[in-house]
Amino acid sequence: MNIKMPRTLQGQITSSLILALVIVGTAFVSNIAGVAQGDSVLTKIFLVFFGAIIALQVVPGLILIGAMIRGLTTLTRKEALREANAKK
Repeated sequence: MNIKMPRTLQGQITSSLILALVIVGTAFVSNIAGVAQGDSVLTKIFLVFFGAIIALQVVPGLILIGAMIRGLTTLTRKEALREANAKK
């Protein structure tokens, strides 16, 4: 498997933020007070796995929200350009 790292600064920042979000989300869900009362190792592994799944589900949602906001801003720019060209 060949994984390409982003070359731009914006791509590197985005990748770093996604990685940080997954790590923080996993730690948050697995350390909720009173949840990890069991002494077995399998219980803790399951909770960390569950936390990683929840954190990974947040990432596509944030990407979609960012794309939606970007689309809305470009839409208003296109309308402003059309109006400016229509006035000429």
